[in-house]
Amino acid sequence: MTAAPVLSGPLTAAGVAIDLRDLSAAYGERVILRDLTLSVAPGERVALVGASGGGKTTLLRALAGLTPTKGTLRVGTGAPVRTRVMFQEDRLLPWLGALDNVALGLPRPDRFRAARALQDVGLAGRERAYPHELSGGQRQRVALARALAHRPDLLLLDEPFGALDALTRADMHALLGTLLTDTGATTLLVTHDLEEALKLTDRVLLLADGRILEDLRVALPHPRRRTDVEDLRARLEEQLHGCS
Repeated sequence: MTAAPVLSGPLTAAGVAIDLRDLSAAYGERVILRDLTLSVAPGERVALVGASGGGKTTLLRALAGLTPTKGTLRVGTGAPVRTRVMFQEDRLLPWLGALDNVALGLPRPDRFRAARALQDVGLAGRERAYPHELSGGQRQRVALARALAHRPDLLLLDEPFGALDALTRADMHALLGTLLTDTGATTLLVTHDLEEALKLTDRVLLLADGRILEDLRVALPHPRRRTDVEDLRARLEEQLHGCS
């Protein structure tokens, strides 16, 4: 088996700005987003937290172009935007090896980029491994590599580590934090884990009933430990209890 090439330089991207004005979305008669207004700077990392049904995933789907909306939704400045979504399920194709899963949608000459992405997530040497031969954490690493190999301007993460055990999730937090610093992509993370939100992002939005109730800036350097975010976590927990 030929070893995967080692490439130099990070998988960088240019983050894009997001501008939402009076954005609404509904499923039938049920209103999910209510006149939501939000601005996100290029390269900013934003977490969306709140109880189920508050509109977090709907907002992510709207940004990905998967949910119809009313109002203004502007991503970037008009040029094509490379957007990638990572879900809680890895959604790997079981008949393809790790490298081929990561390379899906890439031009053939860019397969070297797929190999580099696997290297960046710690899976060098597992290029030919099929999904059933990998652990849950390793499969999520492949899914993350697949998203980053496309050098996204906008990275949308929908509870990507929710199904992992605590130790694996902590490893993925450290890995993702490093890779987000390297890539520069604008990132929105949906999570029910307040510690995850505060460790990985620079801004936490609390959504309830389709509205933003809290917009908390996290002015702490990366990487962050649990002790760094305890006070902010307590504040958010109080807000969440008030919404329940």
